[in-house]
Amino acid sequence: MKRFVKLLIILAVCFFVLLVSVAVKVIPFRAINNLRKEEVRSGQKTLPVEISTETTTVYGEKIQTKCLNEYNDFIKNHGADYFKCLVDFDFNEQYCGGLDPNAEGLSNVNIVVILDASGSMAEKIDSQAKIDIAKKAVSDFLAGMPQGVRTGLIVYGDKGSNSLADKNVSCKGIEEVVKLGMNNNKNIISAMGSFGPKGWTPIAGAFDFAKNVFKGNGSKDKDYLILVSDGIESCDGNPLVAAEDLKSEIPDIKLNIIGFTNSSETHEFLQRVAERGGGSYLTANNSSEISRALNAELLLIKKDCLYVTFYQMSSRYNANYLSNLNCWLNSFQKESDDFTKVLSGKSTDEECNLEIPKILRARQNDFWYKKEELADKNSQTYKKVESDLNDQVKIIEDLQNRNH
Repeated sequence: MKRFVKLLIILAVCFFVLLVSVAVKVIPFRAINNLRKEEVRSGQKTLPVEISTETTTVYGEKIQTKCLNEYNDFIKNHGADYFKCLVDFDFNEQYCGGLDPNAEGLSNVNIVVILDASGSMAEKIDSQAKIDIAKKAVSDFLAGMPQGVRTGLIVYGDKGSNSLADKNVSCKGIEEVVKLGMNNNKNIISAMGSFGPKGWTPIAGAFDFAKNVFKGNGSKDKDYLILVSDGIESCDGNPLVAAEDLKSEIPDIKLNIIGFTNSSETHEFLQRVAERGGGSYLTANNSSEISRALNAELLLIKKDCLYVTFYQMSSRYNANYLSNLNCWLNSFQKESDDFTKVLSGKSTDEECNLEIPKILRARQNDFWYKKEELADKNSQTYKKVESDLNDQVKIIEDLQNRNH
């Protein structure tokens, strides 16, 4: 009997444990089902939380995929265009002859020769008329100019005669026989045959005439005026005052006078005129000396042009460097300001708030290094052009030393 009672107790305990186990399993499922039914009734939907650990590398920095789209959207709408800050320094212009005969880089250089065709230029030296010697020397001089230089020829004394009756006509008969411009050798040679030695010597009037020719050009032009004369003023003008006025109104003009005479009085007078105009004076007593004098002027002009070329090249190089630098700085500042306004702290994702600025800084640094690499490359280009120009100057200086 006692055994039977114990058996019943054991069975009762097992049945109770079974009921508890079933209840624990069944009730949660019913609760979840009831919750889902409630969500459907209320129109709400519970989304599962997905945690992604995928990353990619941008500019050497890792960024989670979930943050990449946010970064890309910012770059698309607000990212700086740093490529526009990577401009090459390019200086292909060639100047002053001996470098590139087809270049037109000296189109702002003007050279005008005033040639004396007064009656005294009919005198002969070694069986040749002085005017013919001067014409040949001036023709060679103008034709030897670097490509791109604008040249012109003014003549006085070829009108009327050297008689008193023709003085007024001759003194006013100053003429631009070769218009200042891109003249070829044929134009110059043809013009030389259009005049001969006849009249008076209006040096002051010729300076005033030339002044008006130069005034029609740009203020940044490089102007040269060369007078070839064998005599002093004979038209009642004052060449000393005229030379001063020329220098005053065209401050950068270079006045050079070649005295084609063996008269010490004429040499002294023409030298004072040159000095008053801030210029230089050379003497020539025969054909070889006048050719050498004009060739010396040509070498000086070419050398001067090379220095101008170097200045222009240097200015452009510095402007290029500063332009690239300022472009990067301005782009960086705007991009950083836009990031602060648009994205910084706006994202609810703390990880993205930390990762996106790192990628942005890495991108900015990447373009900074690209800019610095380009600056090194541009510097090498600059040094190469500088070396070429220095070589050209040395060639000219060697020629000048030979002429002396």
